[in-house]
Amino acid sequence: MIFFYQFLFLVFSYLIASIPFGYLLAKKYAKIDIRQHGSKNIGATNVMRLAGKKLAFFTLILDGFKGAFMIIIARFMFYDVNNLHLFLVLIGSICVLGHIYSVYLNFKGGKGVATAIAVLLSLDFAVGMLAICFWILSFCACRISSISSLVAIFSTVILSSAYGAPTSQIVFCLGLFILIFVRHRENILRIMTGEESKFNKK
Repeated sequence: MIFFYQFLFLVFSYLIASIPFGYLLAKKYAKIDIRQHGSKNIGATNVMRLAGKKLAFFTLILDGFKGAFMIIIARFMFYDVNNLHLFLVLIGSICVLGHIYSVYLNFKGGKGVATAIAVLLSLDFAVGMLAICFWILSFCACRISSISSLVAIFSTVILSSAYGAPTSQIVFCLGLFILIFVRHRENILRIMTGEESKFNKK
């Protein structure tokens, strides 16, 4: 019976993580379909460019919260199951996939960075916090969100290995990096040609 409940929780996690907050906030408050403008991504970076810092901030928080929330709830609901950490990693994977392949947007969505880092914060707080630090340092150095995101996610692979995290977490982080790298392929091409946009210091 526990496996049935776990399966239902995974389905529920996907449905929650699929909620496209960037799209919804921009549609309601800026009156635009963010998928048709800028980078056409529903994440906080594109929201900031098109709808301002306030909506971008709420997009970032909500995209992160929906992943972290499911991990936290699962810790309380399934605290006594065997291999809890493996189940939490599976939930984290489902949440990131839900954000990237949203059922509410015909299985299209964002690039998964905010959700991924929030999930990691819930799984391994030290690794998650250090990933945020790497993002901030990288962004201060280059002012390019895509580079900062890739550096932050890649750092989680190294950090998880260095801190002796469970194999499931290391594999999860590696999978995250590969997935998010692929999702940023257009950004990477623009970086290589010097066409990727930067945020000014202001």
